[in-house]
Amino acid sequence: MNTIFGLIIPWITGIYLIKKDLKILLLMAPFASVVAFTFDVLGFHLKFWRISPEREIETIVALPMYFGVYPILAAYLFFFIKRSDLNRWIWIFAVTLITTIIEFIGVLIGMVHYFNGWNICWTFVSYLLAYLVCYWYFLILKKHVDV
Repeated sequence: MNTIFGLIIPWITGIYLIKKDLKILLLMAPFASVVAFTFDVLGFHLKFWRISPEREIETIVALPMYFGVYPILAAYLFFFIKRSDLNRWIWIFAVTLITTIIEFIGVLIGMVHYFNGWNICWTFVSYLLAYLVCYWYFLILKKHVDV
């Protein structure tokens, strides 16, 4: 399930991005993966969440998401920021909300479990922070690379 919904389906949707703006995908996806991995390791370590199926090394279960849904959504975020007249903060909020809804579906179907006071609102905040870190990186890239 994690591989299908976390990796394969996101990359199928990413085909459009590959054709339209490969550069933004190549520049943003690796950084977004690192950011996602960092946030997840922190959350696993603090025992805020767990992803099914349980494994001794929690991050193994989330690997498809680190290489699929998170980098693809981040790449789309910056694709839309570059190409749209809509305010960048609206795009950041919208993609944060979409990512949170995807995780909430995971909670509803029993793939994601929260502990120690973590809830969907904190999930939204963590995704917002992650996308803001990616946005900061995007701004740095724009100064040094033709994005």
